[in-house]
Amino acid sequence: MSKSTIKSFVKSFVAIVTGDDATQQGEKAFRQAVSALKTQISSLGGDTITFEDAVEAAKEAKANARVNSGNPISDRNQYVENLLKADNNVVLAEKALETHKKKISFLEAELKALETDVEA
Repeated sequence: MSKSTIKSFVKSFVAIVTGDDATQQGEKAFRQAVSALKTQISSLGGDTITFEDAVEAAKEAKANARVNSGNPISDRNQYVENLLKADNNVVLAEKALETHKKKISFLEAELKALETDVEA
């Protein structure tokens, strides 16, 4: 048997073994990625209500600050400061909700990209 025949056999054998191993590793990594994304999307989806509640609470606090919680205004500067803080809290809560929703959208897009068939 010639040396070139042996080398050819060895190269073919290694290519098959390496290819199968790499394919199996790729399939396992794919399943892990899909599982991670689905789990995270589900978890974040459940957290959305918390962010929505925070926005609602901030809006209610702003409404209370607007009327000084039904108390007479004895310190005008403090009244204005409280109103500004309450408004800032609404803005922060809305931004947090928006960021949260963008994170979910991003992960959903990544999951869709992973599950899209491509030509081999």
